[in-house]
Amino acid sequence: MADQEDCDIDAVELQLQVSPEDENCETSAQEPSTNEAAKEESLRKSQRVRKFTEKGQALHDEKVNKFQTHFKACYDEWKSAAKQAKKALENPVSVTLHDHIAHVQYASSEVKQTYDKLRSYVTPDGDTRRRVDTCDAVSQKLIKLAEDWLVESGSVKDVAKGSLRWSEAGSVFISAASQKSKSAGSTYSSSSRLSVKKQEAAAELAATEAALKVMEEMDRERNELENLEAENRQRLAIQEAENAEKLKALEQKRRELERLETVKKMNAAKARLKVYEEEINSDEEISDLLHDNVKQRKAAPKPGSLPEPLLTPSKPTVKLHQFSALPQTTRCQLPNNATQEDSTTALARALAESINISRLPVPEPAVFNGDPLKYKDWKMSFQTLIDRKNIPVNEKIYYLRKYVGGPARRAVESYFLLGTDEAYYAAWDTLEERYGGSFVIAKAFRDKLNSWPKIGTKDSSELREFSDFLRGCEAAMLQIKNLDVLNDCSENQKILSKLPDWLTARWNRKVIEIEEQHGSFPTFSNFVDFITREAKIACNPVTSLHALKGSDLEKVKPTKTRSIGTKVLASAAEEKPNIQKCVFCDRLYHSIHTCRQFMDKSIMERVKFVQTKGLCFGCLNPGHHSKKCGKRSVCDTCKGKHPTCLHEERDKQIRKNKEGIKDTKENKQSKEIPCETISHRVVQNNSSNLTSTISPVWLSTTNNPEHEILVYALLDSQSDTTFILQEKADGLDADKKHVQLKLSTLSTRDSVIQSERLSGLQVRGFYSSKRILLPVTYTREFIPANLNHISTPKTARAWPHLEHLAEEIAPPIECDVGLLIGYNCSQALLPREVVSGKDNEPFAQRTDLGWTIVGGADPCVDYGDAMGSSHRIIVKEVTPKLSSDQLPNEVHYICRTQVKEIITPPDVIKVLESDFSERKVKESHFSQEDLRFLSIMEEGVRITADGHCELPLPFKEDRPCLANNKSCAEHRLQCLKKRLERDKQYCNDYTTFMNETIERGDAKRVPLEELDKSSTWYLPHHGVYHPQKPGKIRVVFDCSAKFKGVSLNDHLLTGPELTNTLIGVLCRFRKGPVAVMCDIERMFHQFRVRDEDQDYLRFLWWDNGDFHLSPSVYRMRVHLFGAASSPACANFGLKYIAAQGRGQFSEATIRFIERNFYVDDGLISFHSEEEAIRLVHEAKKLCSIGKLRLHKFVSNSPQVLESLPKEDCVETVRNQDLALGEQLIERALGVKWSVASDHFQFRVVVSERPFSRRGVLSTVASIYDPLGFVAPFVLLGKQILQQMCRDKSDWDTPLSNEHQSRWESWLTDLKDLAHVKIDRCYLPADFQEVQRYELHHFSDASVAGYGVCTYLRAVSRSGRIHCSLVIAKSRVAPTKVTTVPRLELSAAVVAVRISDMLKGELELENVQEFFWTDSQVVLGYINNEARRFHVFVANRIQRIKESTKPTQWKYVASEDNPADHASRGLKSKELIASNWFSGPSFLWEDSLPTGEIKVGDLDTDDPEVRKVLVHHTLTTENSLAERFSKFSSWTKLVKAIARLIRFVKELKGSIKRTNKATSLEERQEAEHVVIAIEQGLVFSKEIKELHSKKELITKDRASRLYRLNPFLDHKGILRVGGRLEHATLHPNVKHPFILPKTSHITKLLIDHYHQKVKHQGRGMTTNELRSNGIWILGCSQAVSSFIYNCVKCRKFRRQTEEQKMANLPSERMETTPPFTYCGMDCFGPFYIKEGRRELKRYGLLFTCLCSRAVHIELLDDLSTDAFLNSLRAFIALRGNVRQLQSDQGTNFVGARREFLEAVKEMDQECLKQLGCEFVMNPPSASHMGGAWERQIRTIRSVLNSILDQSSRTLDSSSLRTYLYEVMAIVNSRPITTQLLNDPTGPQPLTPNLLLTMKSSIILPPPGDFVKEDLYLRKRWRRVQYLANEFWQRWKKEYLLSLQQRQKWHKTNRNAKVNDIVIIQDDTTQRNDWKLAKVTAVYPSQDGCIRKVQLLISDSTLDNHGRKLCKPVHLVRPIHKTVTLLEAD
Repeated sequence: MADQEDCDIDAVELQLQVSPEDENCETSAQEPSTNEAAKEESLRKSQRVRKFTEKGQALHDEKVNKFQTHFKACYDEWKSAAKQAKKALENPVSVTLHDHIAHVQYASSEVKQTYDKLRSYVTPDGDTRRRVDTCDAVSQKLIKLAEDWLVESGSVKDVAKGSLRWSEAGSVFISAASQKSKSAGSTYSSSSRLSVKKQEAAAELAATEAALKVMEEMDRERNELENLEAENRQRLAIQEAENAEKLKALEQKRRELERLETVKKMNAAKARLKVYEEEINSDEEISDLLHDNVKQRKAAPKPGSLPEPLLTPSKPTVKLHQFSALPQTTRCQLPNNATQEDSTTALARALAESINISRLPVPEPAVFNGDPLKYKDWKMSFQTLIDRKNIPVNEKIYYLRKYVGGPARRAVESYFLLGTDEAYYAAWDTLEERYGGSFVIAKAFRDKLNSWPKIGTKDSSELREFSDFLRGCEAAMLQIKNLDVLNDCSENQKILSKLPDWLTARWNRKVIEIEEQHGSFPTFSNFVDFITREAKIACNPVTSLHALKGSDLEKVKPTKTRSIGTKVLASAAEEKPNIQKCVFCDRLYHSIHTCRQFMDKSIMERVKFVQTKGLCFGCLNPGHHSKKCGKRSVCDTCKGKHPTCLHEERDKQIRKNKEGIKDTKENKQSKEIPCETISHRVVQNNSSNLTSTISPVWLSTTNNPEHEILVYALLDSQSDTTFILQEKADGLDADKKHVQLKLSTLSTRDSVIQSERLSGLQVRGFYSSKRILLPVTYTREFIPANLNHISTPKTARAWPHLEHLAEEIAPPIECDVGLLIGYNCSQALLPREVVSGKDNEPFAQRTDLGWTIVGGADPCVDYGDAMGSSHRIIVKEVTPKLSSDQLPNEVHYICRTQVKEIITPPDVIKVLESDFSERKVKESHFSQEDLRFLSIMEEGVRITADGHCELPLPFKEDRPCLANNKSCAEHRLQCLKKRLERDKQYCNDYTTFMNETIERGDAKRVPLEELDKSSTWYLPHHGVYHPQKPGKIRVVFDCSAKFKGVSLNDHLLTGPELTNTLIGVLCRFRKGPVAVMCDIERMFHQFRVRDEDQDYLRFLWWDNGDFHLSPSVYRMRVHLFGAASSPACANFGLKYIAAQGRGQFSEATIRFIERNFYVDDGLISFHSEEEAIRLVHEAKKLCSIGKLRLHKFVSNSPQVLESLPKEDCVETVRNQDLALGEQLIERALGVKWSVASDHFQFRVVVSERPFSRRGVLSTVASIYDPLGFVAPFVLLGKQILQQMCRDKSDWDTPLSNEHQSRWESWLTDLKDLAHVKIDRCYLPADFQEVQRYELHHFSDASVAGYGVCTYLRAVSRSGRIHCSLVIAKSRVAPTKVTTVPRLELSAAVVAVRISDMLKGELELENVQEFFWTDSQVVLGYINNEARRFHVFVANRIQRIKESTKPTQWKYVASEDNPADHASRGLKSKELIASNWFSGPSFLWEDSLPTGEIKVGDLDTDDPEVRKVLVHHTLTTENSLAERFSKFSSWTKLVKAIARLIRFVKELKGSIKRTNKATSLEERQEAEHVVIAIEQGLVFSKEIKELHSKKELITKDRASRLYRLNPFLDHKGILRVGGRLEHATLHPNVKHPFILPKTSHITKLLIDHYHQKVKHQGRGMTTNELRSNGIWILGCSQAVSSFIYNCVKCRKFRRQTEEQKMANLPSERMETTPPFTYCGMDCFGPFYIKEGRRELKRYGLLFTCLCSRAVHIELLDDLSTDAFLNSLRAFIALRGNVRQLQSDQGTNFVGARREFLEAVKEMDQECLKQLGCEFVMNPPSASHMGGAWERQIRTIRSVLNSILDQSSRTLDSSSLRTYLYEVMAIVNSRPITTQLLNDPTGPQPLTPNLLLTMKSSIILPPPGDFVKEDLYLRKRWRRVQYLANEFWQRWKKEYLLSLQQRQKWHKTNRNAKVNDIVIIQDDTTQRNDWKLAKVTAVYPSQDGCIRKVQLLISDSTLDNHGRKLCKPVHLVRPIHKTVTLLEAD
């Protein structure tokens, strides 16, 4: 077939080249395709080559193969259709011809679509492109022939033969056999006649002739095309005329039908009657005819759905409507003998059939939302119902947009704008690529399978749903090969985790059956069949357990339950249990607890009703009394244990009095009402219908994003703060800080609670990877949320409009609602997509945290007299009010949760100690919002026609659409009205201000026609008096007033900080002797607002202040006081006006406007009056450009004031004469300035404030001193405040006696500050021209504080000197202990910061700066260049050196340092008398002291010097041979050397540069080079001798090479000569390379060949080396050494570790009483009978470690209690036990394992009370308990022989008796073997000899005893004798026999920490032994390690890439480990 197709393609290509008649269609089809391919090739060459991974390459190849296969199938289908169309053209029939042509067109489009998809992945080869061109050309010709026949009705045979050479399209229309024979014959004859050269010449000539013919025919085809187009237009015109005539006839028919309506109905009725009466057989002929007609209609194709060809855009294609003119069906010809009545009947039948079909529902495809699992089904339905319809492509795009949603729609919505065929198909390609790929669908199946929740034990419906999904997976496996992985056993294990345990056990049995039958693990299909069957059994509607239980439940009629509970954040109300029916009013949906009718009764009537009904007074439930009530209700009023509805107010009057007192403290606008009402948030438990915005989220921190916890998050749009549960916060690694919150909710107001503030939290959705950073979050113990209100997939499926979202919503999860996100995190609450339904139906919204469903209540359900209650609320008038008909039974009070953080003493201390924070201060840069602000201002600023500067409102987003808050403004206006009516002065001032504002045009009434605009906002307003200007009111518009959680300021940009610094303006104000101060009149109101923005500034006011009128609507036309954007807008406008004057006014004037205004206050100083007068007048003119008026001028120069109009001067200046020295005090930016005397001063009024921390803070903060003139005095006040904060006294606690005396003294000195006067000007008025300026910065510190002061030193040209204090700062020392050098260093940093600030603010040129300190340590730090410091010192030294040089730092003595005052503090009188204001005396001298002292090297013992360990490293360049040691693989070394050799050759020009892999020859050359280099290092002497003498003639027997007869080959490599010269072996084997035993190259080669033989032994490795031509001296030893250290060989074959057997423990060698040291173990079970029951019993063995005696106790079971009882019995019989040892080995099975668990759970305290220490040996160390392990075997052997004599099952007493007999027998065994065979020897030593002091044979008493010694009183001598005899023999015979070690005689290497080992596990294969690392060792007394601690980790990861199992630490003996890699 492949050969045939290739031949076909060649034939068609040749036909397309040489056919003159088909030139147009074929050439036009071929050229664009070729050009496009060439263009595509050129584009690809210019792009970077994409490199796939192995998996990506496999996927890419799979897709390419898939499309190539599909292309071939489509091409074959098209060939078949073309052949049929050709036959139809030869014998044309209109219907069949239409069908065949439509089929050709459809098949052609499929070929082109598949070609486009293939081209998107790979460049098609030439054969594929030729096939596409052939398909396009032949299809166009067929369509053209069919069209010509239909139009002209000519003879198709002539047309076909004349227009299309069918024989030339051989690949399409001739048979395969003929084509094959023709090709074969042609090839044979051609090859026999012509040579290869002749064939090439003939081919070239034919190609040239074909090209010439094509060029000649192109013009002819163009003319023919123009004629065809003209004919087509003429035909269309004729069709339009015919259509018009048909429409006219149709209109006439319609009028006639109206007249014959009655006749039609009558005929139709007769026809229907006849149809029903006649039999079917009588109308068989007509039915057959109609049936054929219908079949023809249904078979008619829909060519409109076929895409137009894309490969030939230049060729005009056949329009869709052209084929619509083809006849669709043949006209129904009735038989000649058919009557009119039969015709009517047939038509009626057809009509009835059509009606029946029309009654079927209209099929419609579903909406595809991006689920790959649903893509194939949706694609099939869309193509069937829409894509194949004969509709335009723009309509298809419309339907595609309609039926695509979610992520899928966002992926293709960009194509919707184009509306072209290319866009439509590109959209489909995108959907196919993103959702239709096999890998994508397979991943979706696996993801859904992995995320499937675990199925409950009794949840049969979930099991059936899971079975259905598995069936879908099985079906998909047939098409998606990537799903074959589900057949793997590990995948099956994952799926089993989703199943209940009982089903897993059944599947386990099924697996065993299949494995036994087939010998392999079951396939996924087997598993699906099993699950399907089990689901069918579990869901059987008759016999399943679920059905049986369901039938029982149906007997109980379910009733609807409902309960309403109130939950607020600070409330602790308990939810009442749901009661199905109210027993008082017999109504559903509420209980008696919340029945309104019951509450309307009196308390006595309620009690009587409860007694009558026999209800419980504790819970109001029937069936029991309150004494036996276990679920008592808690009263919401008094917290008593009784229902709230039975609460009796016995102290009502007392409560009213208390509340009356509280009312006086509350705001007058609120009342506190002790009533029951509804809270703002009602939680209904009546159903699962109600859902809210609660989503599961993954919560983590930015510090550790990998550690995530799963919680539910409540998205609360009424909370302005985010909260987290305390327990969840404890599990996160977040920054925490304890704070106090002031919380306001419905139940509490301003309640202070303890909380923690967390930062750095982030969340992401359950299915999302996008993380959202949370704002500052506070902890709470409780978050109110109802878990029943969580959206689930079942919730979505319950509503048709939300059903498609079921898969998007997370399933129910077992976790708490641990997070409440407020609207301060707007990103989390922002709805990205909303799906709504009808009214009163729930809606779904998608946020970044996932989908949630809100609502679901049924408004038609009557919930009865339900009532919710809260403890106590603050009732306020809320607007807008809710109408009573909205919620008939509920009243909502909207109260937004507010949180206010309380300032604590640590916060105050933190402010005072701000210089000691390690946090770097951010530099002031413009943010993105600031840049947007500037952009808006620059684009919108302009000067209006009336001269005002107009600025737009800078919105964060384009003109927001805000809610109408007019009701809120009306409410605030009514509140204002009450105050205006109450305060007449306030009313007059307010009215005057508003009237003036309206008269000036700053506000304007809104016209009536504009009142209903949509984008409006109403501003509440209130009046504020200036604290320093009584009687002057300013109306502030409240732009922060919120309505529905939104305010105008929320939408406004605040803009960048454009205001000049206050300190900078004040510093420049002191430069010149002539000072001028002015103010901009109503600065904010001089800047207009753009007209379109003014509706956002509406407000309400009464005309002329008449309160009796209705308020009118006004809007401000200017920027407001109260708007967040106004300060930045005003400053921008001011600088804009200044810029407009550039070029018209002096630069000094412009700089005055730009630099010397602080908001609206301008301050400047000059050197002369003339300069001042000129600049002031210019400034007034410049400001008048923007209608700004400078007024309120103040100056210390009368000449300046006289030059100004009086109305422009400040009012106080108008009535005073400065020349007369009249006192005039003005405020210069808050600093009091005495204008006449020209100095600054302080006037402090000490007001009566409480002697508390609050009063101290208020008084200290009231001293306004921005330049720090009185900083030493203020420092004393700060120190008092700091000490109070250290004492943690409350804000209002009175001062202690110690603090009060200091405070009163400081207050007294505070009054003396009035005598402090500071010259405003730095220099006196008579100071001459300044030659230079100097700034001297002094810094100092003490234990009390630290400070800085800066002086300006001026030197005139005449040598006059003057110094002035510029600025100073003082700080208290931090509360934590800080060294004085650190404080000194901090003071130095403050001095540097002041220096940086003054450089930019003073605007002085050539200023020299000096820095003075009295700390030699600081000078040493600054001048240090060698030492390293700790972080604190290093950061500050770096900051100092960034701005200064070490040479600028000078030393000053402490007594001359004025900063010493700032660090210690001074009283006001001392301050005046000190050198604080004038500076040290040496500054006034002509020459400054050098200030240089000898700063020695820093002491290495300085605590701030960080000790650094320096390693001196010498590097030497390694030779090439030494670099070989860096390689760990022989292969890598050879490749690297081969690359190096190639590179050398490329540099020499021997070869060209290439990036190909190294060849075999290059690698062999590299091997020779490496071996030659290694031999040259080791055998240099021998090589040198061989070079000179050709052989080793030295008779040096010690030479390692002498016996090998070495020689040098032609490459200079040393080889073995040997005796095998004539052997038929490979030369490399006969003469191998010689290598030393210990070199690195030798190790690499041994490793290489050792891996090659798969880690076999020494012999195989040696043979492999020799067979590859390598002879290693001492090869066997080298190989053995390498294999010994090989890790893999150790893993496979190394023995477990051993260590010398330890010495016996002391407890086994002490002569202690029996059972002082015991070993314990358990054995059994033994079966006994009690009655008819068969029970288990166990034996508990105690073994004495020294005497080897045993004691056995019987255990009833393996419980802890049974063990303790047996232990107590044992101790009672044998005495106290000092130590009890036991194993915890893993070899215990059955009962022994259970017993160990019981021992582990045993209470250690119980053992301590018994005086016993319990010791457990390490696991798997059974040899450590050998002393008692051996006894169990002895006991079993004795017990088995005893039990064998019993013919029936024993009872408990018999078993106990047998155990005691066994104990006696075992204790009678000899413990030594000495003298056992000697009949004359002593009696064998047995444990009984010590336990009973008896022997089995009565012996004569030893020693000299008299007869009386045998009596009872003398018996102790015999006992003592026997005891002494036992211990003497025990030492001589038994103890010495333990001297010898039976095994483990040798001391081996001790295990070390970080050794890598594997742990022996006898239950698994050696390859599965776990890998571990030694983390700790436990040495014995002899120093040997016999027990180690191991760390085991599992590398298995979950879906998120995290480890599934945590690392485990185990203790094991070394005998259970195998060392793989030693740490050393």
